[in-house]
Amino acid sequence: MRAMVTAALASALAASPSVAQAEHEAVLTPASLTQVLSCQSRDALGTFAELLFLQNRPPAWMRPSKLPEALDGMIGLYGFAVEGDVSVFGEPVDHVYFMSDWVIALLPRASAERVIAAQKMARAPIAMTEQYYRFVDPETGPMIGGFAPTGDAMARVLLDAFGADPTPKSTKGPPSLTPKMLLVGCNYAVASQEDFLAATRGAEDTMRKAGADIRRMAEEGEARPPR
Repeated sequence: MRAMVTAALASALAASPSVAQAEHEAVLTPASLTQVLSCQSRDALGTFAELLFLQNRPPAWMRPSKLPEALDGMIGLYGFAVEGDVSVFGEPVDHVYFMSDWVIALLPRASAERVIAAQKMARAPIAMTEQYYRFVDPETGPMIGGFAPTGDAMARVLLDAFGADPTPKSTKGPPSLTPKMLLVGCNYAVASQEDFLAATRGAEDTMRKAGADIRRMAEEGEARPPR
């Protein structure tokens, strides 16, 4: 999974020849990370990808961090605690996360909603989870985005498949339909708004099919509810 994140982020190097030429001379700062979080620098993303995931040499003000409880169940997410003046669209943060083409921070809902409104994001056409978007360039991105942690979405698939609450015993209550925290930041994938909307419209069917497949495997004895 780490290799997938490395490949996705390192693709920014190929998209940014200037970074490829000066990657070892670049000085990564909290200000440059703020630019990456706010969809302002694909070049800086390439340098972060190189040092964090290919060379395993984070700057002194960044250190790997465990994921908080709010992000339980999310796959392919790598967290870093950060020091200094780091923010996402004006909201200060002390942790950032890398996931495939995403660079994001976890914000309380009130803070995330301020960013969503200020950045004029639209709600994505998907009912199973909460996601917002605005493309900087409708043809190639990047995409400013906000979305609910996706661990609960998978929990709901398992709930539908097995007919019982699949959440760990330490978790209180069923999967939340109104999460208290949202992830906000930038997706640097080179993709069009049209392709993104088509993918989100098809996500519901994909998750329903996944739930049906798990249910069939359970009935055939090939899968068991998580303990």
